[in-house]
Amino acid sequence: MTAMKNILIVCAFLLTGNVSKSPESEQCLPLKVRNPEGNYIIPGALGDIVYRRIDGQHLSLDAYVQKGAGRRPAVIIIHGGGWDTGSRVAFTGQFLEMMTSAGFNWFSIDYRKNGLHRYENGVDDLLAAIDFIKCHAAEFRIDTRRIALIGEDSGVHLAAMAAIKRPGVLNGLVLAGGFYDLTQSPQLKARLDGLKETEAMSFLHRASPAGADLRAFPATLIVHGAADSESPLSAAAKFCDNLKKASRSCRLLEVEKAIHRPENWWPSQWGYKEQLIAWMKQRLDGEKLKHLQISANLKKNIVFDAKNNLKMDAFKPAGRGPFPAAILVHGGGWEAGDKVTYITPLFEPLAKAGIAWFSIDYRLTPAVRHPQQLDDLRTAVRFVAANAKRFNIDPHRIAIIGESASGQMVARVASERLPEVAAAVSFYGVYDFLPMAGQITPRSIPARLFGITELDSAAGETLRRYSPLYQAKAGQIPLLLICGNKDGLYAQHTAFVEKLKAIGARFNELTVEGAPHGVENWEGHPGRLDYKNRLVEWLKTNMPAGR
Repeated sequence: MTAMKNILIVCAFLLTGNVSKSPESEQCLPLKVRNPEGNYIIPGALGDIVYRRIDGQHLSLDAYVQKGAGRRPAVIIIHGGGWDTGSRVAFTGQFLEMMTSAGFNWFSIDYRKNGLHRYENGVDDLLAAIDFIKCHAAEFRIDTRRIALIGEDSGVHLAAMAAIKRPGVLNGLVLAGGFYDLTQSPQLKARLDGLKETEAMSFLHRASPAGADLRAFPATLIVHGAADSESPLSAAAKFCDNLKKASRSCRLLEVEKAIHRPENWWPSQWGYKEQLIAWMKQRLDGEKLKHLQISANLKKNIVFDAKNNLKMDAFKPAGRGPFPAAILVHGGGWEAGDKVTYITPLFEPLAKAGIAWFSIDYRLTPAVRHPQQLDDLRTAVRFVAANAKRFNIDPHRIAIIGESASGQMVARVASERLPEVAAAVSFYGVYDFLPMAGQITPRSIPARLFGITELDSAAGETLRRYSPLYQAKAGQIPLLLICGNKDGLYAQHTAFVEKLKAIGARFNELTVEGAPHGVENWEGHPGRLDYKNRLVEWLKTNMPAGR
């Protein structure tokens, strides 16, 4: 009881000043790390720390405290997901890596996802998270005078609205691929079902950062894709100009040809990262910050193909082993993403089930064609199997798991009967390229993946050769297919299921009710998350010990 009283006294002291308090901030919940393995993205992260209890929910954050003495700036990362999906480990991987390597202490938060019409709940949760972090400033070793927010997609909107409510508290805002004048994004009106058009437009205007008192904003860096069709670059540019007119500091960093959301940007567009870090260090007085890696069961950036400089992250469970293993392959339309993008929600359930996992990079188009991408996956498989003792895994129990574009890749490799692979899992993959051929343009799938310039018989043969639907065999390894029935690729999923039935292949199928494309978009919806248990059970059944 005395310890709790002392904590409350410390929190009350840290929260004095011009900081308005959310209802939960006065409670200053104790700092309890519920998952010492962290977030499975950054070694040494502190995982699943409850910062708020509200509406029957326990809202958590993950934290990273850099090694070394002294207090550091704090960076709070707010994931997007359209106000109703996502989590603290979804959509955030590249930002977590950036902030870690730059030497910042960071926090990635969950918040209530009740839709755009109740976005204020998310803003209130973000403010409560700031209070909690400030309350535990000593334990987190942060300087409360140097706090910045990074938002992406709808997280930009929440970060901006939080800045308006807490003038003077933040030292910087990084807004990446976000929304500023919500009335300029036509698809947002569709999120307000039940409202008349005039009512919807009135709400969007009131909810827009563009309509707020911009004098409350701290220094702001806006990072935006020049080809963003969901939130036009012109809206971001106008918002930045208006900040300057309000005598606030704003810099707009335009990413050439980039579409919506940073995780969808190509490696050739990643130059913004160095500029973002440089801006953050200058703004938060962090030029001298250094990162010292923390030892953990998660190992980063293991080179598995020196010739092509391909790397993987590896998680090795604690215990005797040898453990079953899974090689994880990210999606991204064969042209975007990396080993901490899209597929991150799978890290925790596999780790907690005692399954070692390896999340890999592979070469992306247009730098290579699709056959080289499949070669990269095969190289990763051979590397993991050859290093079984090093990773304490059973080389006879290795699965490959892919999603979207890489769902096609693992399903295609599953038909090859590689001796190192025991099972395969494909989430919402592309299984037949022929229906997706359409008109040949430089951006079409046949052109990007195979260099096809016209749909002749040779092109048709190439598309069939790489389509799992045409390559599946009765004697291939067990295959698990998972897809949401609101996914645009669900028809491909059902067609492949029927083909596997017809040829007598070993497979199982799981339809996730109401789920759209992308496991990141299943986060935040408890009813969609049982697939994690089903995935683990299937892997253990189809890769039994002693096989």
